[in-house]
Amino acid sequence: MTIKRELMIIGCGPAAITTAIYAARKRIDVQIISEDVGGQVATTFGIENYPGFRYITGPELVEKLAEQMNQFDIDKQIGERVTSLSRVDGGYVAVDGSGKEYSARSAVVATGAHPRELGVPGEQEFRGKGVSYCATCDAPLFSGATVAVVGGGNSALSAAFELSRIASKVYLISRRQWRANEAPLIEGVKAAVNIEPIIGYVVERIAGEDVVKGVTVKPLEGEGGVRSLTLDGIFVEIGLRPNSALVKGLVGINDFGEIIVDCHTSTGIPGLFAAGDVTNVRDKQIVIAAGQGALAAMGVFEFLLKGH
Repeated sequence: MTIKRELMIIGCGPAAITTAIYAARKRIDVQIISEDVGGQVATTFGIENYPGFRYITGPELVEKLAEQMNQFDIDKQIGERVTSLSRVDGGYVAVDGSGKEYSARSAVVATGAHPRELGVPGEQEFRGKGVSYCATCDAPLFSGATVAVVGGGNSALSAAFELSRIASKVYLISRRQWRANEAPLIEGVKAAVNIEPIIGYVVERIAGEDVVKGVTVKPLEGEGGVRSLTLDGIFVEIGLRPNSALVKGLVGINDFGEIIVDCHTSTGIPGLFAAGDVTNVRDKQIVIAAGQGALAAMGVFEFLLKGH
């Protein structure tokens, strides 16, 4: 088949956008394919650790990144979700949900990750009707309400703290002691008088009528009985699942579903790179994703330069 581009980038978060900017500056013919622009960052409330900004909201950072990317002649296919990527003679072919094909000599997978679900009765039924996976997006809808946050990591505690300033009551439900490691965040949650930790419990069922009305929680082990909590919403903050299904069987994937890459973002397959939260990079941070995007673009340039 005829290979149409030099590089296709799948995704459009910080890793993908940085890849696109670096590649375009090196005059690489780039196409970027993604369901949306910004990924998880677009739903992040406040960012205080991205170089150059003492504070910036997620949507604002996405706008600045996209504005810089849009200075270049990059073919952008936004609103398209790639479902598979395969290797062919001369490069790679991606297929989206409608069956449309895209081809390029090289590819960078920067599809990020999506929230993990509880997998309990009522979760899907009330999704968007009181069940949320993004406190930043939906917290303002619960002003003066009673809500629960599920999880014990930094994201869960951050959501609980954010909600404590909006909701009247916040239950913080976790299977075990908090895994969060940001001291100021932990102190803030402990100091919030309207946050009630419920440690050692798991959600058994989400109940409601047209919208969420409550949850049932049960102890993970040991003593304690089942509890029913009356509330208006539940925020699930139990981690992320990498969006790596499109390359299953093509590249190495670890037990967490992350694409295995080396320190240069190479998957080990010539011309195929991956960057950002979809990879096995140890820490999932915006600046790290952007750095991986830059490395991926440089790897692509070297690959094309050598004429593989």
